[in-house]
Amino acid sequence: MKQALRAWYGKIDDYLIGSGFQKSLSEATIYVKKINNDVLIISLYVDDLLVTGSNIQQVGEFKQKMMQVFEMTDIGLMRFFLEMGIMQSKEEIFICQKKYAKEILKKFHIEYCKPTTTPMNQKDKFNKEDGITRVDEEKFRSLIGCLLYLTATIPDILNATSLLSLFMHCPHEIHIRAAKRILRYIKGTYNFGVKFLKYQELRLHGFSYSDCGGFIDDMKSTSGFCFNLGSIIFSWSSNKQL
Repeated sequence: MKQALRAWYGKIDDYLIGSGFQKSLSEATIYVKKINNDVLIISLYVDDLLVTGSNIQQVGEFKQKMMQVFEMTDIGLMRFFLEMGIMQSKEEIFICQKKYAKEILKKFHIEYCKPTTTPMNQKDKFNKEDGITRVDEEKFRSLIGCLLYLTATIPDILNATSLLSLFMHCPHEIHIRAAKRILRYIKGTYNFGVKFLKYQELRLHGFSYSDCGGFIDDMKSTSGFCFNLGSIIFSWSSNKQL
């Protein structure tokens, strides 16, 4: 039934809130519960739950309670979730989208291409009047959508992908060539990902950047930022200024 997902979410939401969890203000599928000096975090995606926390015993107790209330199976340590592969050890966690990247290359018939070392030519400037040959909008939108999902673990393609996403309603041949260059970059880097290392001391660092009127059509600038905590960049963005 169409209402099944809403009914399921309402039921498990009531259960988690009733169990002392607080819903994140910025992400409706994240629930956090503080127990003395420990914390328990739940991430909900439809009927899949990720459970983590600072106390292994509390994590185990929560899973046992959930299996008593709901029909669930504990599949153990997370290794694959939402097209992301996760490799965990005591010293590090590595997340990548190798399988998904290969599927994208195959989908757009470029799996045997020659890799390139950069996702975009630094001198490229795109605008709505680039070229005279229009390309299939549906295919271009699908390609950009796939690339945007890859930015979750390959942040170095974010700037190029976000620039090309501005032309999803009017793509030309030059835009599709630039998008395929990103695919060629992915061809040589699909083993790349995000690695979280164990650090004794955590320090927060933030970096920002903005070009000056880099967008030709309206002379607006593009801003970018990234935040680093310990060993890894955990938040990044590249957006056209309003």
